[in-house]
Parts: sequence; C-alpha cells; structure tokens
Amino acid sequence: MRVIFSVYIDFDEKEFDKNYDFDKNVKNKKEFKDNYNFLKSYQQKYAQQLGIDYVLYENDSKWKKYKNYFEKNYPFISKYNIVNFYKIQLMYDLSKSYDEILYLDFDVVPLTNDNIFNCINFNNGIACKVNHERDPQNYLILSTPKILKQKEEWFEKTGITFSERDPRSKYWNCRALLMESGYNGDNDVYNTGIVLTNKNNLKKLRYFENFKDTLDFMYQVKNTEGLWPKFIQNSFGYDNETLFSFKMKTNKVNLIKLNDTWHWPYRRAINFIPKETKMVHVINKNFKFVKEHVKKHNL
Repeated sequence: MRVIFSVYIDFDEKEFDKNYDFDKNVKNKKEFKDNYNFLKSYQQKYAQQLGIDYVLYENDSKWKKYKNYFEKNYPFISKYNIVNFYKIQLMYDLSKSYDEILYLDFDVVPLTNDNIFNCINFNNGIACKVNHERDPQNYLILSTPKILKQKEEWFEKTGITFSERDPRSKYWNCRALLMESGYNGDNDVYNTGIVLTNKNNLKKLRYFENFKDTLDFMYQVKNTEGLWPKFIQNSFGYDNETLFSFKMKTNKVNLIKLNDTWHWPYRRAINFIPKETKMVHVINKNFKFVKEHVKKHNL
C-alpha cells in the first residue's frame, strides 16, 4: 500500500513571529491561498494517475491539538517549525496503514506521469534531496580569523545573523549536536520538501525517540556558551531538517539522494525550469511562472 500526502496550514498572520522572516511569511501565506486549487489539483492528479491514495492535511482538530502541545510545552519553537515537525509525525501515523510513503510540501508541483515509487530504489534508505547549494561547510573553513572577528563584532553590534532556515545554520547546528553527542560532526543538509520512504526505514530513523530530551538538548546547544562563534550559535534553531540529519547519522539510515530531475529547487530569480524536471519545488512561491510553464508544455 502506498500513499502521497501533503500539509497546508493557513496560518493567521498574527501567528507569525515578528522577525526577519515576517514579511516573507505574509507574502507566502497569500501566494498559497491564491494558488490553493492549482497546487492541490496537481498533487491529487499525480496520485490518481498512479492509482495511489492522496491525503491533504489542513487546519483540523488533529493539527490544533499538535500545535497546542508545542505552544504549551515548547513556547520557544516557532509555528513554522511546529508544522514541519508535524509533517514528520504524519509520516509515522500513515506508516501504520501504508508500507510506502511520499511526502510533498504543498509548494511541490508534480510535472510527470512517471511513478517515483518505481523509479527510485528506496528499499534500503530514505530518499531526499541534499541541500548543499550554498556550500555551508565553506562558510567558516574559508574564512580568515579577521573575517570571523568582523562577523562577531557585527553580530554584537546589530544582533543580525543568518536565518535558522539557511542551509548554513542547519549544517553548523547539526554539527554542534553531533559533536556534543560524541560523533564526528560531518553531516548532510537536507531539503525535506520531498521525502520518499517506507515504514521500515522510518522505524530505523527513530525520529521521535526521546523527543522531549532531544528538544531540550537542542535548546541547551543553542543557549549555552560553548565553542561556536556567537553569530553561528545564534542562528541555531529547532527545525525538522537539522534533527532529520542528526537522526540519519546517529541511527545509520542510508540516504538515497534525489537529483534535480525529481526535486528541482526553483528558488532563483531567473525563471527557469529544466524540461526534464519531474517535480518542481517552488521555494520562491512564483506559482504564476509554474502555471505558465505547465500551460506552455501542456503538462
């Protein structure tokens, strides 16, 4: 049994944190709402073509209960991060009824009839895109002490660092978690906008094992002075992808890399989708261009 699912939470604007991501969150909220029918229909159509169940989770009682638990017990975790933990939880819930699961962010548009379950061999791992476009390791490795000092001084003066959503934040956050746990700090930065897995590898991942202790550990690593430059440490967060990478490494789950054909990250200012793209992840929320692409190529 197979299933494809997604999550769409239409947040109230007042629920967004008042930080550097606020304007982007407001804009994204409008784009999702305006393009709801288009996004749902293309995911639904893809599932129907494959003869596979499709489930879209929205603002129902299950979500509200999940959100309320985090707000009560972990008020420092943003709504953005809560919903991303929620999608991982839903994978585990669905694995009780389905053997194989494909998760798609709601801004992922399938452009193919090819069956990803048959095209990707994921029996021995979890399929996901590695998100190293910005070369996060080089952020410090190629920096001189003078540059690091300048960045520290700028952070002390302004409190500004890069977003916890930045791949660099996730790389160094996971590295800190691994090293604090006695592991080699090497890790991958994942984009969990598309995840293909089966119930056995989800079980091996043990994502929510000792979850309370893990969140407390992440809080400690973020807020306790240690070896990390302050402007790096301040960018640490509580996102699902940092924890996903940490769990993949510590529980020895194989990564099956999704290439650009199956996960095209459309984030660039240049409006371009390669003709061989099977799934486009509309990170920049320019759904208008995707609609034009679909119409032009009769997809």
